[in-house]
Amino acid sequence: MERKQVGMNDILPRELIRRIFLRVPAKDLFRLRFVSKLWHSFISDPDFAELHYNLYSAVSSRSYLLVKDYTSAYCVHLDRLFDVAAAPPTLKEVSLPSRKKPYPHFRLLGSCRGFVLLKEKPDFLVIWNPVTGSSKTISYSHIKVPRDDSIIRYGFGFDASRDDYLIVLSWHDYYIQHGLVCFSLRTNSWIDLDAALPETRVRWKQKLSALFLHGAIHWLCYSSRDHIEDGILIFDLKERSFSTISMPTQLVGCYPIYLITLGGCLALYSDDKHKTEIWVMKEYKVPSSWILMYDIPYGNNLPLCMSNGSDIIALNFTPRYCKIRFAKYNVSGELLNYSPLPLSEYYYFHRSFSVYTGSLFPFPCDIKDRDKKKKTVQSYGEA
Repeated sequence: MERKQVGMNDILPRELIRRIFLRVPAKDLFRLRFVSKLWHSFISDPDFAELHYNLYSAVSSRSYLLVKDYTSAYCVHLDRLFDVAAAPPTLKEVSLPSRKKPYPHFRLLGSCRGFVLLKEKPDFLVIWNPVTGSSKTISYSHIKVPRDDSIIRYGFGFDASRDDYLIVLSWHDYYIQHGLVCFSLRTNSWIDLDAALPETRVRWKQKLSALFLHGAIHWLCYSSRDHIEDGILIFDLKERSFSTISMPTQLVGCYPIYLITLGGCLALYSDDKHKTEIWVMKEYKVPSSWILMYDIPYGNNLPLCMSNGSDIIALNFTPRYCKIRFAKYNVSGELLNYSPLPLSEYYYFHRSFSVYTGSLFPFPCDIKDRDKKKKTVQSYGEA
């Protein structure tokens, strides 16, 4: 008799296979979809994608994505940078979404739940999942936005109450008229919004991109009248309304300042050739909770994320040699070490970057189409 070949699916319970998959990185899972129909059903399930992302975001599994010279992208896994037991890290090239244009021109604007928002000239936005390779191109050529791109604010976030991803465009023209529109991935359409913007918040320290945190989009801004009202502008995606947070008084009137997130908290950092200061808001929307958490006596740092609960991983610039490298600092501001990743030329990157956690999430419109097909098949079967 011919012996039947026994596979893992025949030995292990389905629930155990599912639990194993939850601990496999997203990029590896995506390649495993085609091993069997059972594995494909597990990995393609939106509920599984949600559980997987929540698990990996909780353990701080992050990647750093850079767009080089507006035409190519590179990725490195931050959590493996300083792991001496692992293989040396590499800055790996990843394929950007292509619309078969001879001269693509991409600018990275931010990330949310594993999706990345790109701006493609002249008037397109692209939402892209680097893990799955899926992307969606959105035109805003029909919207009358200012020609001066530097006064347009772009935001990208997830509205959990509607299970929807939103792209937000906000601007002031030269007559101080406020415009606000957003694109819904679930409805695949542009929506006009009528949210009142605080009158004094019309100039911006951090151009173009925004940060998504706690269901809201955040921009760093300053007052057009004086510096007393310098702060952070917030757009709540559920309520579709604006609010503000004041910054530490020690930073009011300072420039440049940059807005980042560290350990799930809003943070501000100032940097020069000699030192890097990082202020963290320990309690969200509570200005009195701002603290100077890191005072690093080394300059030219771009803080990226926290490591081991307290250390800081930063992108370190060496202007003399026009190179970048990754560095780790402790809470006392001491340099722990540099990553073994070779130095790279940084003047090609134009500060077009994002830290993100990879995910298997499909686009909401893809889920709707899939559900429609299921219902159609079921109805034919019943007939």
